[in-house]
Amino acid sequence: NYGENNSLMVITRNYSGPVLITAGLISVLLGFIGPLADLVSTIPTAVSGGLSIYLFGVIGMQGIALMLAEKVNLFDPKQLAIGATILIIGIGGNIGYEGGFLPIPILKGLFPFGWPSIATGAVVGILLNLITNVWKPPVERLNVLDK
Repeated sequence: NYGENNSLMVITRNYSGPVLITAGLISVLLGFIGPLADLVSTIPTAVSGGLSIYLFGVIGMQGIALMLAEKVNLFDPKQLAIGATILIIGIGGNIGYEGGFLPIPILKGLFPFGWPSIATGAVVGILLNLITNVWKPPVERLNVLDK
């Protein structure tokens, strides 16, 4: 995952391409070679869970930092609506439904277990951005922050 890789580079402060390629190859080997996969499975759940919390927390913070650096107006109702929708679908779907799959009955052949909540949140966000950029409200209200 692109976000995870960027976060790992920030966490380790190692931006070397060859090192990242080697780490990727090791990850593939760990997944496909039985004894190595068994070795990885001995890592306690609390340890891997703690690492996951830290990694995904860093990914979230990097997203916030990017929005601030790009001067995204997080008080704009459009931005709030889109961001809130993405968060609720993505995070809420992971918490509220087994495996993080939303029980949407459309395209059952493609998504037999349901729609992956994080991917669905991302797609909904993209669609909302497209819709709100194509069909703008006829009257724009004065933004209080622009005074």
